Amino acid sequence: MKVNNVVIGTDPELFLYSEQYFKHVPVCGLVGGTKEKPIPILEGNDGFSLQEDNVALEFTIPPAKTKEEWLSNINFVKDYIKETVLKPLDLVPSYIGAARFKPEDLDNPAAQHMGCSASYDAWTFEQHHVDRTDYTLRTTGMHIHIGYANPNTHTSLEIIRAMDLFLGVPSVFIDPDTERRKMYGKAGDYRLKPYGVEYRVLSGYFLESDMLLSWIWDNTMAAIDFVNSGGIITNPDDIIMAINNCNKQIALDIISDYKINIINQYSNI
Repeated sequence: MKVNNVVIGTDPELFLYSEQYFKHVPVCGLVGGTKEKPIPILEGNDGFSLQEDNVALEFTIPPAKTKEEWLSNINFVKDYIKETVLKPLDLVPSYIGAARFKPEDLDNPAAQHMGCSASYDAWTFEQHHVDRTDYTLRTTGMHIHIGYANPNTHTSLEIIRAMDLFLGVPSVFIDPDTERRKMYGKAGDYRLKPYGVEYRVLSGYFLESDMLLSWIWDNTMAAIDFVNSGGIITNPDDIIMAINNCNKQIALDIISDYKINIINQYSNI
């Protein structure tokens, strides 16, 4: 079936950083809000919200129908966080995929709770398991939520595999972090949703700039066009290896073969 009436949302995470003490600061107890009871930002609009997720600050936006709306929604919340959360605490945002926290800063019970709903692998259909033995390593995600008309499992899996091709593989070059994928962000990581599907491979690094956010929109749409045109992925093992091992040489070959947009500043790789 064709993927129609597409809307895109996200629930990205960011770290809080103290330039005075040169360290990341857990969000625990500083903002409030949970996955069950997020804090609404705009009265009467529950699409914009904040919540604490382990040591990171997470927010949501309403689903967007256009790239302009996507950028506007995200930047509205980023500005809101800077003015109402970070400035009063003398902190700044840290848009990185992984960071190590000092053990003494992880005493809060909220910082020790790292459970989340199960996610699955679109290539193997197995549940993803997270290795949390490295206690001080914490991560951020920028999960992409794709809503579309008459969603079904088969189409959602096709979308996730195409997003691995158009977003996951290029992210090996764009995102400088290699630590996060020890825990999260493996190839094909997804959750089915009533409205469509959630792609869980990208990190919070992509929240940093309009250039990166625009690239996410453009390449998500490219992945959907690939599905709608009947595109065939012939090398799934290479895609999985490139993403899971942050293998740039394999990623480069895939990018070249499929002529994938990787952002201008990386076009000469």
